[in-house]
Amino acid sequence: MAISALASPASADTVNARCDIYPKGEDHALDSIPCTFSQRQGYIRIDREDGISHDLSPVGDTPGNYVDQSGHPVYRQSDLGKDGLIFRMPTESVYVYWDASSL
Repeated sequence: MAISALASPASADTVNARCDIYPKGEDHALDSIPCTFSQRQGYIRIDREDGISHDLSPVGDTPGNYVDQSGHPVYRQSDLGKDGLIFRMPTESVYVYWDASSL
C-alpha cells in the first residue's frame, strides 16, 4: 500500500469554529462568535472575530496546561467530547466548537 501524501510536521491544523465566551464564574455565554482554531506542535492559537487572539504555549509535562501570551495560566478541558474544547482563562472561558454552522 502506497502513501500518496504526507503531512508536513511543521504545518498547522486550522479549522473554522464557533467560540462561546463565558465570563469567569458565569454559566451563560456572553457571546457566540466565529473563530479559527490552529494547533501546531502543541501550540494553540484562537483568533476570534471580535479581534481578540489567544496564543497558548504548553507548559510542563501535564497535557492541557498552557500559558497565554501574557504569561497567565490557561487550562484545556475536553468536557465537550468530540464537539470541541474548553479553555479556562483568568477572566473568561472560551468554548471552541468544531461545528460553526449554527452561527
